[in-house]
Amino acid sequence: MNLRPRRRPVPTIPIVSLIDIMVILLIFFIATTTFKKDKTQVKITLPESKSLGGVSEAPQARVPITITKEQKIFLDGKPVELENLAIAITSLKEARPGMKLELEADTTSALGVLVKVWDSLREAGFSINDVPARIQRAGG
Repeated sequence: MNLRPRRRPVPTIPIVSLIDIMVILLIFFIATTTFKKDKTQVKITLPESKSLGGVSEAPQARVPITITKEQKIFLDGKPVELENLAIAITSLKEARPGMKLELEADTTSALGVLVKVWDSLREAGFSINDVPARIQRAGG
C-alpha cells in the first residue's frame, strides 16, 4: 500500500506561442490607433457692440379677449357683443397698431363661441396662431 500521494505532472504553458500572439496584438493596436494631432490655434479678437446684447425692452403686455362662463365677451376689460367683436378689434388695432392679443376663456365656454371669436379675429386681420389661448376655470 502506497500512502504517499501521487505527484501530478506540472502543466507546461507554451510561452513561445503566447509571445507570437502578443506581438500580433501589439502590431494590430499600433496600426489601428489614431494619434492625436496638435490643433493649431489662431488668436482672434472678437468685435464688440455697445447696442447689441444690452438691456432688451420689456415684453409687451397682450390685450385680453375674455370669455366668461356666462358666455360674455370682454375686449381689454370692456364688454363687447359677439357680433361687434371684429369691428371692436379692428378699431383697437387702428388705435394701437403694435398691440398683441390673447384669448382667455373659461373651461365651460361653448365651442361655438370660441369659433366665432376666432372668426372675428380673422376678420380683423389677426392670425389665430399669433393669438395664444389660455383656457382655465374661473376663480371663485
